[in-house]
Amino acid sequence: MTQMSMSDFGHDRLPRDHELLRASALTMRFGGLTAVDAVDFTIPAGRVVSLIGPNGAGKTTFFNMLTGLYHPTEGELTFMGKDTFGRPPHKIAQLGMSRTFQNIRLFKEMTCVDNVLVGMHTKLQGGMLSTLLRLPSQRREEREGIELARELMRFVGIHSRHAELAGNLPYGDQRRLEIARALASRPSVVLLDEPAAGMNPMETAALEGLMHRIRDELGCTVLLIEHEMKLVMSVSERVTVLNFGKKIAEGTPDEVRNDPAVVEAYLGSSDGAVVADKYGDEVATA
Repeated sequence: MTQMSMSDFGHDRLPRDHELLRASALTMRFGGLTAVDAVDFTIPAGRVVSLIGPNGAGKTTFFNMLTGLYHPTEGELTFMGKDTFGRPPHKIAQLGMSRTFQNIRLFKEMTCVDNVLVGMHTKLQGGMLSTLLRLPSQRREEREGIELARELMRFVGIHSRHAELAGNLPYGDQRRLEIARALASRPSVVLLDEPAAGMNPMETAALEGLMHRIRDELGCTVLLIEHEMKLVMSVSERVTVLNFGKKIAEGTPDEVRNDPAVVEAYLGSSDGAVVADKYGDEVATA
């Protein structure tokens, strides 16, 4: 049986900047509505990459295609060198992809530790028989799983709440618990869907540090959807912008913040003026 410990994180990661995921002309249609329109997108290993855009731009739909919740209408999708187009979520999770959700999806009547344990299901090896018979191997795996769950809760900053019911946590701590659960499968890439939603400025600042630690200490690539633009611009190494389902810009934070198409998408203006934006700085349009 494989031992479970946070020291195991990062041992089987791809080299930094190696192509981890590639989407080619990825498209999602719902009847006559095209939610994502022929988007090309890559994720380099060992980076923090953000996907931004106005409400309704197609960001969460794109996440849902990457993770298998939605079956894309057209295009190609590979992850870890394997074709994942149309694969079910549990198969993609087994390859090393995990996620959080825009609307928190915890098991609120379960303890925090049990919620994190749920995220380990792709790594646990004990079967029904060993569990029913309480074999030594199963008991050892359970002990190690609980210890790892507590380590992950300590890592995200909620170590004192392991025995509490998830539904009793403050909103920001529920967000952190979701991140701990996503990390429990020891993924190669974790997809965070608006993790700063509902957080106060102090919690948001701590979240920035956490994402850097996920990358640097766990060797895990981060793909972020977020509307808090100060967070996006400070934490990201590359930013991709969607608008009405189409990719309109991609590059470093500085390149994106000065892209006229991005300014127009967010502000409805492309007249060459310098306008205050949601980044807390100024964006110079062309």
